[in-house]
Formats: sequence, C-alpha cells, structure tokens
Amino acid sequence: MKNTETLSKSKALRNARNMTDMLKGSQVLQKTYTYIENVTKESRKALMEDFSQKHKGIGINLAPDILRQTVLDWFPRRDPMLKLVHEKTSQGKPGDVRMDFRGETKAVRFKVHLHAVFAVNGQSPNSPSFLKEVNLLVDAREFSSR
Repeated sequence: MKNTETLSKSKALRNARNMTDMLKGSQVLQKTYTYIENVTKESRKALMEDFSQKHKGIGINLAPDILRQTVLDWFPRRDPMLKLVHEKTSQGKPGDVRMDFRGETKAVRFKVHLHAVFAVNGQSPNSPSFLKEVNLLVDAREFSSR
C-alpha cells in the first residue's frame, strides 16, 4: 500500500512540475498566435463600434490616420502586455485602406494586417466617409521568438 502511495505522490509531483515548466519555443509561438488571433477577432467588432460612433462622416482624407490611432489605442486597453507599432499604410482606390502593424509580447514578435473599407460620399479629399468593414489578420508564419 505504501508503495502505491509513494508512486502516486511522485507522479503528482512530476505532473505539477510539468505544469510550471517553461513552454518550448514552438509552444510559446503557437499559444501566442492563438491568443493574438482571438484578440484581433474581438477587435473587429469593437473598432467598428468605436469608429462608427465617434467618427461617423469624417473626411476620407482623415479616416486612415484616425483609424490607425483608434487601433493603437484599443490594443493596450484590451491587454497592456501587447505592444503594437504602426509600420505602414497604403491606399488603393478611394475608401480602401491597408495597414501593417508590428506587435510584441514579452516573448514573441508578430505582425497584424488591417484592411478597411470606407463608403465615401463624393470625390473631394474631405468627402464624408463611413467605415463599412474592418478586418485584422495575423499569419502564423509572421510570429517569431524575441
């Protein structure tokens, strides 16, 4: 009986030790990717609501800068451990905006890509615009250890 108790205690101790062991590099990357993917999905709805309430009808020339700042403000509010930095913005046809952000956690570097579509009323640079859609995407291949 003592033998069985000793075995189960040592097994429990081993399991407890495994739970507190550091994750391997690939495990950290996968876990962080899954977390960031979930946060970006959550951010879509929040950014749409926030932008639509506060910036409805702003000039299309101001929309990309305001959207960029909205994204940069939202992520630290959601998780202070996520650091996000804007890398570049590109615009295709009027109302089509793409942005790239570089992100970091304590252990991982990654990229977030944003694609937004605005409805634009008019042809001038300060024509009123309305955010129709915003998508944030992450790619597991763009995650690396720090």
